[in-house]
Amino acid sequence: MKLQIRELRKNKGLNGETFAARVGCSKSYLSEIETGKKWPSGRLLKAFAKELGVSIHDLIDSDDTDAELAAHLAVLRDLSEADRRAVLRHAAGLLEQDVEQTT
Repeated sequence: MKLQIRELRKNKGLNGETFAARVGCSKSYLSEIETGKKWPSGRLLKAFAKELGVSIHDLIDSDDTDAELAAHLAVLRDLSEADRRAVLRHAAGLLEQDVEQTT
């Protein structure tokens, strides 16, 4: 599973060393993330998105549902307990709404 970080970073004219310093990780760790060997934390995903001026969703290959779910879960893990509960309540509400529309 690979994120679109390298492509987006290069489009912004940023080299790996500069980008890694701006988001708070090492150049070698960034390389492992860009090649799909490692998966970043939710905090780092947020930092990537902010630095690149995109949403977290834009970092993920849209054809890779598993990667998208993993990114959302990483962000969810970094939320406070209260925020996690709020997101889960919202998700449950969306599921109920979907069930009502299909019946």
